[in-house]
Amino acid sequence: MKLGLAMVLAGAVSAAGASQSFAASTTYTTFYAAGHAAQICAVAAASAQTSARATDSEVSACTTAIRMAGDSNARLAAAYTNRAILHLVRAEYQDSVADSDSALQIDNQLTEALVNRGVAMLLQRRPNEAEADFTRALSLTGSEQAKIYFNRAMAREDSGDLRGAYADYSQAAKLAPQWDRPKQELSRFTVVPRTPIS
Repeated sequence: MKLGLAMVLAGAVSAAGASQSFAASTTYTTFYAAGHAAQICAVAAASAQTSARATDSEVSACTTAIRMAGDSNARLAAAYTNRAILHLVRAEYQDSVADSDSALQIDNQLTEALVNRGVAMLLQRRPNEAEADFTRALSLTGSEQAKIYFNRAMAREDSGDLRGAYADYSQAAKLAPQWDRPKQELSRFTVVPRTPIS
């Protein structure tokens, strides 16, 4: 079962190249290294979603990005969110939840962290908690809604709410008509009209 994972791509810090005659200060070197770690972490998270692989060195790069984020809450939350994706791909669901929780402590409106935590909950067979995260994510975002509806449909189906699952698969299909996966899931359902009570 392939889930639609969400992610934050941390913006790479663009540091101007130093000329040969310029000796980089410690502050500049630290700033550049922090930006470089954040960029590696973001690229690793994006790559992990398409390749379904994450290496120890990529997780380590995200850990470095977290350590070096300094006073930048946005960079710190992005690094936690990106590392959560790597943990998801590696089936380290508890670690993914912990990183998502850390990101949400920094920014409780971070949709990507809610979705990542929801996916980790779903993969741990905790559909009610997953559904709650997906529902909250839907209330916060205007993007990637089709994937969030799809994920919530799976959570609802796992918890036995077949009507809710059908409604969410339908909404995902409506929002992303070119995406075949929601239509495939809908084809498993049979809609039976209610018999009127006389």
